[in-house]
Amino acid sequence: MEFGKHLKQVRTQKKMSQQTLADLLFVTRQTISHWENGKNYPDFNLLIRLSDILDLSLDDLLREDEKMKESFTEQDAQGLLKPIYRWLLLIDLCFAIILFMNEFKIIHLTVWGFIPVVISLFALVHVLVKLARIDRYYHFGMHYSWQNSIYKVLHPLSGKNLKK
Repeated sequence: MEFGKHLKQVRTQKKMSQQTLADLLFVTRQTISHWENGKNYPDFNLLIRLSDILDLSLDDLLREDEKMKESFTEQDAQGLLKPIYRWLLLIDLCFAIILFMNEFKIIHLTVWGFIPVVISLFALVHVLVKLARIDRYYHFGMHYSWQNSIYKVLHPLSGKNLKK
């Protein structure tokens, strides 16, 4: 049974109105209605409170709804990607500042001037490795053109038919 239908069934069995449940969860009645109609899902903290109020285990509440499970997987992944995007933005900003300062002769990119560039490159590699780990764990299938070109360089026979 889908989460929304299950929620409505248990709520009505407990003789509880949408407004009563909403008041106990500190949300609006419309929020409960959206959950019951499958328009969206509660976050994990609200699910815990909901299971306590309805006297159900989380397993009983969530077990059969596949869309709900996928929703949590997407939310988890988005939470993991936000810091990566921030790092990438910071790295881009560092490169822009370095190039701007070099262009206006504030710094000169000599051997010592390349230290921030090298540090930024290490940070970029670190972020890309984290992104690849997230991709492998959540099976997003993220493939970029640079990954394909590196793969072709590292595995030159990969694109060829290997018949003997």
